[in-house]
Amino acid sequence: MATPSAPAPLQRAGGRAILLIVAALTTLFTLAMLLNDIVRTVYLLEGGYDLEVGLGSPMGVAANLSGDSAQSTSQYWTVLISSLEPLQEPKQLQALAIWMTTLTFVAAAVVIVLLCRRLWTGRTFATSAAFGLLTLSVFALVTAWLAPWLRHRADAIALDQLGYSTSGGDQWVSLPRYDLGVIDGPLLVLGTVLLLAGLVYLGAQRLQHDTEGLV
Repeated sequence: MATPSAPAPLQRAGGRAILLIVAALTTLFTLAMLLNDIVRTVYLLEGGYDLEVGLGSPMGVAANLSGDSAQSTSQYWTVLISSLEPLQEPKQLQALAIWMTTLTFVAAAVVIVLLCRRLWTGRTFATSAAFGLLTLSVFALVTAWLAPWLRHRADAIALDQLGYSTSGGDQWVSLPRYDLGVIDGPLLVLGTVLLLAGLVYLGAQRLQHDTEGLV
């Protein structure tokens, strides 16, 4: 025996309640992220500059820990450099990397809220929404590659301005290895998801038009 379905008004009310919850949570999380990144940026621009670098030496730098023995030794491989020098250019590049990432997530949140609004009004699919998702996915993927480069470039400039030796001598420091394959993981995932969602949305919109044409 088939189970009777809920009345249409009740289903509509339940669906709208879900849309309200999704939109509200998205807005709250986005505002919290914005506040957090504002604090990070102020601290970055007004405070000191920290960077973790590798420590090199022809013979290594002994740490001389209490557990060292003839068979076991310890060495320093990384050090934390903290500076109160102005370092305006590195700080600005770091801030740019932060806000490129932040704006990508904010734009994604706006898209979610707008999609909820379209579903609320019954306008399910639209070409503009699909292309909006695709455009945002491209921006997220570009930021996933560009943000790590900006952070690495900022550290390289800071290291040069501070005057630390990067080769030769008794000791030197070096930045972590960087190449074009270094990508921001969360942004890569976000961009990929948005790309797939945009393609699905575009396909669904065309399917809806075909279906409406048959009615």
